[in-house]
Amino acid sequence: MSIVRKIFSVLTPIIILSVAIFMMMNRQQIIDEITLWQYKPSAEIVAIADRVKMSDIGRKMFYVSNPQIKSANEFNEDCRRVEKGNAILGCYNPSSRDIYIYNVTNSELDGVKEVTAAHEMLHAAWERLSASEKSHLSELLEQAYNNVKNKKLSERMEYYDRAQPGTRANELHSILGTEFANLGDELEEYYRRYFTDRSEVVKLHAQYQEKFESRENEAQKLSESLKVRKEKLNRELSQYSTDLADYNSRVADFNRRAGISGGFLSQSDFYSQRQALKAELSELNERRVNLNSEINSYNSDVLRLRELGVQIDELNKSLDSLEGAK
Repeated sequence: MSIVRKIFSVLTPIIILSVAIFMMMNRQQIIDEITLWQYKPSAEIVAIADRVKMSDIGRKMFYVSNPQIKSANEFNEDCRRVEKGNAILGCYNPSSRDIYIYNVTNSELDGVKEVTAAHEMLHAAWERLSASEKSHLSELLEQAYNNVKNKKLSERMEYYDRAQPGTRANELHSILGTEFANLGDELEEYYRRYFTDRSEVVKLHAQYQEKFESRENEAQKLSESLKVRKEKLNRELSQYSTDLADYNSRVADFNRRAGISGGFLSQSDFYSQRQALKAELSELNERRVNLNSEINSYNSDVLRLRELGVQIDELNKSLDSLEGAK
């Protein structure tokens, strides 16, 4: 046997073993490359990736997850919610590694599908991170969370802690990455893996979120104002009723005395008291007009509050696939 053949016979199993080890260590990356090569995104999927400014890596994570826009009935089959009162807009299935997005059609909520797609793409990206990367990012995400958290975000994370224990860092990774600006230099640099301009997806989220917040803020201010005004109106109406009853009683007494001899000290006293009663009636009439105006304004704002409630309810229903399936 020649020296070359001997060397080759020795190297062959080493090469095969090295290739096997490489494939084992990079199994998911190889699968992703094959999947990406075979996947042909629709125009709608491409437009979504374009609109949220996904980078090449972000687009790869999105495309290899076979993203699908689903109608209500289809979505409810693929994405099961944990709590009935908490609607979901998308999901990433870790078993099939597919992304499903609810087809929200309300034009007022333009951008919600794109933000949902970016959110789910980041779930796919998180799954492919190493344990050390996840550990380091978890610390950064908690720091960022403490800097940006508000009541709604805190309640949202409490839901995940309760309904999906163990997913906190994964969810923060998607929520903060698509909904909040100024996360700190290290996180901002990290998210540049997946977005060429992350501000675009944050802007889209703020755009449709404002549709809720503007109405909710107006409704809250109206509700607080109506409560104060109702108490004031009740006090004024009660006082007006008391003053009117007292006035009518004194008018009746005046008329009784006007019909008898000696009811007044003099003609001048009669005219003086009558003039005072007329002035008091004028003041009572002015108070009645003002009260009616306040009541009309109050009732108008009550109708506005109800209208806002209907609008907010309709927006929420637009995001609820269970409602969409009815």
